[in-house]
Amino acid sequence: MSGVRPGHSSGGSNEVDISIVGAGLVGLPLALALSAQGWSVGLIEASNSMQSSASDGAVNVSTKYSSKETALKQRCTALSIGTQKWLVKNGLWNCLADDACAIERVNVSHKGYFGATRLHASEYGLPALGYVINNRNYVQRLRALCKKAALDIRFDTRVVSVEHDIQSVTLNMDSGASQKTRLLVAADGINSVVRESTGILTSQVDYDQAAVLGMVELTIPHGGVAHERFTQTGPLALLPRPGLYMNFVDCIDPCEQSIIEKMTDDEYLARLQTRFGFRLGKFKQVGTRFVMPLMRIESAAQTSQRTILMGNAVRLLHPVGGQGYNLAMRDVDELVKVMDKNSVSDPGSESLLAEFSVARGADQRSIVRLTDMLARGFRGQSSIPGHLRSSALLGLEMITPLRKQFALKTMGITGL
Repeated sequence: MSGVRPGHSSGGSNEVDISIVGAGLVGLPLALALSAQGWSVGLIEASNSMQSSASDGAVNVSTKYSSKETALKQRCTALSIGTQKWLVKNGLWNCLADDACAIERVNVSHKGYFGATRLHASEYGLPALGYVINNRNYVQRLRALCKKAALDIRFDTRVVSVEHDIQSVTLNMDSGASQKTRLLVAADGINSVVRESTGILTSQVDYDQAAVLGMVELTIPHGGVAHERFTQTGPLALLPRPGLYMNFVDCIDPCEQSIIEKMTDDEYLARLQTRFGFRLGKFKQVGTRFVMPLMRIESAAQTSQRTILMGNAVRLLHPVGGQGYNLAMRDVDELVKVMDKNSVSDPGSESLLAEFSVARGADQRSIVRLTDMLARGFRGQSSIPGHLRSSALLGLEMITPLRKQFALKTMGITGL
């Protein structure tokens, strides 16, 4: 369905059907999909239109990076095949495909023990299990599409206060302007101003871990294989990118953080090589490193009066298995479906938000349990639990139905 819905306002007005705060990895595809359905959509973003909200240092949107330095400064996200299929269905994949690197296989192993799980795209009749994209390219390209769509876009604009009432929500901005909407979507991250305005509380689980994020250059091709290697301090993931590059997430004990931050690139590269091994040959160079604490942050509710929280505004997960963003995109998918099915209804009505919440609850709870189990269960230095964990991986590899169930869960798809 396209065009402006009967009786609904078009872009450029101070009154819209749906306001989305946050033009990042979640807010952008949601805004484009809802606008394509005919809703009038306002998109508000605090950063500049040509910058990513999570800047990675890249200087252009070409996959032919101008130098090795820019290639090594990428910040990346793994898209499940379910997320990629959603982008295809909504006409958003073509502008992203040349930057995406296909994950053809996934190897899951436990350092120091026998046993592994190997997932192959060919087993499921798929071209890939997922794709790895550069966050900055993704954001810039979708923002370019937004500028061509019928959206009321406001970059370099911060929401300073939110007023809720029965019929609408009013956003007050630092520019002095305001926008009235019937549905407010918070896609403004962990420190969400919108969530704070609703009074929705959050809970936090500290995993007593930190993660080192960065890029590494290889000496041999990665072959489109992603690696998830469990170590004594947590998972170490390497994700393929175009050329001889891989994105890594290296989970460490918090007591190691200050030591690692002081390491030279060569020192950290040697450490990374030791932790991973030589199945990808000798690592050549490491890029800029970013260290962050790992925790689970969850909102007590996803909806409030005429308001819905999406992405990190509602939930931040441990990065193991790359489930956080793909779970958020399944939320996006469901909201788009609900809004299309109820196309002549009030988009912020209590019944619509309740319908969304009921539809998404089971998947959300399941993925939270999965990531929590992986984050807690595959670390530690005791040899007995280590052998049990290794046996679990070996059993998962040998029993095809279990491996398929695990694959479908992590890929975010059904019906295979």
